[in-house]
Amino acid sequence: MKHLTTILAAVLCAVCLSGCEEQKTQEQIDTYIASNIIEFNYKGHKYLLYKQSYGKGGVGGIAHDPDCPCHKEGGEE
Repeated sequence: MKHLTTILAAVLCAVCLSGCEEQKTQEQIDTYIASNIIEFNYKGHKYLLYKQSYGKGGVGGIAHDPDCPCHKEGGEE
């Protein structure tokens, strides 16, 4: 009986400590990422600005939008 109690206690601890955090769906992740992207124009070109800040830090970047009209005209200026 002592072994059964020990095993049950170990299983209970493992279940409780493993966490029950809800996993985010891909749609939720995509929505969150999209909320951090800003589209803007500069000198006739379209750019995408990604900016995410947390605490005292953050990440960010700028990319020339692949849907920019200059790509349809046969090349980048």
